Amino acid sequence: MTRLLAILRVTTRHLLGGRRILGLGLIGLVPAVIMWFTGRGATAATAFGRYHEAPLIVVLAIVLPIVTIVLASGALGDERREHTLSFLLVRPVSRPLIVTAKLVAAWVSSMLVVGGSAAATAGILSLQTGDSSVIGPTLVAVAVGTAAYAAVFLVIGYLTSRAVLAGLVFVFVWESGIAFALAQFANFSLYRIGVTAYVGLVPESRGLLSDTLGSLAPGAGGAAAKALVLAALAIAASAWLLRRSDATIE
Repeated sequence: MTRLLAILRVTTRHLLGGRRILGLGLIGLVPAVIMWFTGRGATAATAFGRYHEAPLIVVLAIVLPIVTIVLASGALGDERREHTLSFLLVRPVSRPLIVTAKLVAAWVSSMLVVGGSAAATAGILSLQTGDSSVIGPTLVAVAVGTAAYAAVFLVIGYLTSRAVLAGLVFVFVWESGIAFALAQFANFSLYRIGVTAYVGLVPESRGLLSDTLGSLAPGAGGAAAKALVLAALAIAASAWLLRRSDATIE
């Protein structure tokens, strides 16, 4: 446990350091600004509708993927490209533990940024309507969504230095294009995992998010299960890749 926490602490500090966190933080402000202007002076019902038309989708479909892809792809990938991974692998630490710590660090770092964005956006809605009931479900959706993206891009970030570019193509071509237009591919959309969790917790939002939800069944439990399965697969795959790296370490 001590070793896991040590890796977690060092990795989180690395991911949240430097200039990139400032850029990601600015991206996170966008949905809150949108909510402020679109909901200002509106009735509670109108503000609630506008929250689901743009700000919530911006959080889940744009801010969450971009932030998580950037951070998760660097959790293991930066170590490999900066040639510091060998220092970690020569220590008497199991490969699954290393990967688990890296994945949790990527998830925690992403949650701090995206969760802050989501809390600010939902908080503005609550100020405009006097109802704070969407804050919790929004944070749950973000937690599930960041876990799914972190799992996938932890592995991709280890495999290629172009993980962020690949991730942006995935988000804007696959997620926002193909998977949105063709219902049969909705199950392969990562950000919709968060959407199904949200709608499961806020049933009255189903009509407002029907286009985004598509044919998927809402439910927080099912969404969390999908994210956990992806996390387990990512840990297994990354641990196997690290074991292959052992052969190159003298």
